[in-house]
Amino acid sequence: AELRRNEEQFRVAREIQQRLFPPGPPRLPGFDIAGASYPADAAGGDYFDYFAMLDDRLGIVVGDVTGHGVGPALLMAETRAYLRLLARNRGDVGDILTRANGVLAEDVGSERFVTVFLAALDPAARKLVYASAGHPAGYVLGAEGQTRAVLKRTGVPLGIRPDTEYKPAAPVALEPGDVVLFLTDGIEETLAPDNSFFGAERLLELVRSRRQLAAGEIVAALYRAVREFAQDEPQLDDFTVVVIKVL
Repeated sequence: AELRRNEEQFRVAREIQQRLFPPGPPRLPGFDIAGASYPADAAGGDYFDYFAMLDDRLGIVVGDVTGHGVGPALLMAETRAYLRLLARNRGDVGDILTRANGVLAEDVGSERFVTVFLAALDPAARKLVYASAGHPAGYVLGAEGQTRAVLKRTGVPLGIRPDTEYKPAAPVALEPGDVVLFLTDGIEETLAPDNSFFGAERLLELVRSRRQLAAGEIVAALYRAVREFAQDEPQLDDFTVVVIKVL
């Protein structure tokens, strides 16, 4: 009976969390965008989101709470709510992370933190501005597959120091044929049975070889490649990816 109760609690947590993810990709002329999150447990600490921002920009966020399971999933939901609320009347991605961190630092214990990559995509100017709170690097691949930009972290994870101030990185100009990747560390850190990592180079090579596919197809191909690399061993961490193709 206790096992059944626990299974029901996980089922409800999973159902609620799935409703927090975007119901589908945003429709943005000139761009093909897709994302997915694959939890290691019934509920995970990873998430991604899209939302409207000031000046007709699209907010895109990928986040990762330490650990996975119901506890991190609750913290993920709280982080999502703060970011969405702040983005309604603030346009600076660094300021949004700064204010979210000030609140989260009061709620997060010393054993947890949240990494967040927050980008504002301006479809008219074809520019991307981002701030990264301790999150793994994103990438911009050019039309020929070359790495045009590595989107490195701009500060420490959220929840560590309440007085941390986050600044946006320099704007990134986007060109037709570019493929932009935002992801969590569960992909690159996936282990094969011989304990080798999937790694950034394997990730980028896979995307280069499939850059002509639609964004959703690239996401699906990446998931299949990671599971094949792990030879379908149990997934040890959540992993999440957002792909943006510039048309």
